[in-house]
Amino acid sequence: MSIDDLRDKHILVISSVYPTTSDGNHGAFIREAVLQMRSLGINFTIFAPAYEGSQTHNLDNIEVYRFRYFFKRFENLVRDGAPTKLQKQPLYILVALLYILLGTWQLFWLCKKQKPDLLHVNWPFPHGLMAYPVNKLLGIPMLFSFHGAELLLAKKFNFVGSILRWQIPMAKGVTANSSFTQALIQKLYSGEVTVIPYGLTIEPKHPVPRKPEEDIKLLFVGRLDERKGLRYLLEALPLVLSKYSVRLRIVGKGILEDEIKAQCRELKLEKVVDFLGFVSKEELAYEYASCDIFVLPAIVDSKGDTEGLGIVMIEALAHEKPVIASAVGGIVDVIQSGVTGILVKEKDPQALFEAIIDLIADPIRAKELGQRGLKDIQVRFGWSHLVLLWQDVFTKALT
Repeated sequence: MSIDDLRDKHILVISSVYPTTSDGNHGAFIREAVLQMRSLGINFTIFAPAYEGSQTHNLDNIEVYRFRYFFKRFENLVRDGAPTKLQKQPLYILVALLYILLGTWQLFWLCKKQKPDLLHVNWPFPHGLMAYPVNKLLGIPMLFSFHGAELLLAKKFNFVGSILRWQIPMAKGVTANSSFTQALIQKLYSGEVTVIPYGLTIEPKHPVPRKPEEDIKLLFVGRLDERKGLRYLLEALPLVLSKYSVRLRIVGKGILEDEIKAQCRELKLEKVVDFLGFVSKEELAYEYASCDIFVLPAIVDSKGDTEGLGIVMIEALAHEKPVIASAVGGIVDVIQSGVTGILVKEKDPQALFEAIIDLIADPIRAKELGQRGLKDIQVRFGWSHLVLLWQDVFTKALT
């Protein structure tokens, strides 16, 4: 099957997250992948959960079917990460069960009506269970795409691993967003696993030079939850401030926002830390372009979860910015330490401090890291390359 054979095929994408607007943050990388893959002539439909009662809508001339699963107030299971929400609020266990049951029912009838050629199942637990009746009763093949979190859940709960061992062989193809995720899959499945990362979700801007009177700007972008490790960067910040005048810009929101702001007050950092919340894509690109150093202090959290890839680092490198990140999960697929960025030990404020001041003290090296990083991601994470990988996977799944 060639690219011409993919033309006019109908693929239904199942995802726990998908933006409601073109500027939306939640699931922006899934949307971008779908938009890029339309160049293959494929027709897409999205099947994703409603957010607090949101309705089925059209985005980019693609139908986004929003399935309802609970009262509006509680239809936010996947925001801030379902495992975190389930741990903090046990009531959400009932919400999670209804998510699977009602999602399964609505997916079946949608597929019976639309008759897609392929189900592209992101996060195969629990969405593989939801797709199972469609696969068996309607004969529609499945492609599984893993992002890491569901596999780390399998390490913690044996039943999740058992379900995935049973279901993965049913799929006509299996993809992973990083070699880290691939290795986790291979503990459950001996078949072929194709690594396909994700690329940019924003249009890069030219770097914005810092004015002489401005403080050095550090940037963090991500959800404010445990696995992002922001608390360790905040612990490192007073050490950095003892040497240099810096500001930390934080883009994102999340379930730990109040705790993180309280930590800032305890460390007397309120005047040097800016909480920006969610921003538009245009504003996000400006934050990347105008920062001096991008920092992602991610960790393996108490639930065993960590970064499956780390698209924010790819976006920082697209703006020629030096990146400091923890050597965990899929981050090591993106950053070649000492070549395109600096990798440090997780949960180590001292290591973060030393890496930050080393780059501040050596701006030539910092610039070189950013320049090499840009060249690297243009080759390995460029959409023209990634679309060819998806073309091959889709072709095999539909053969």
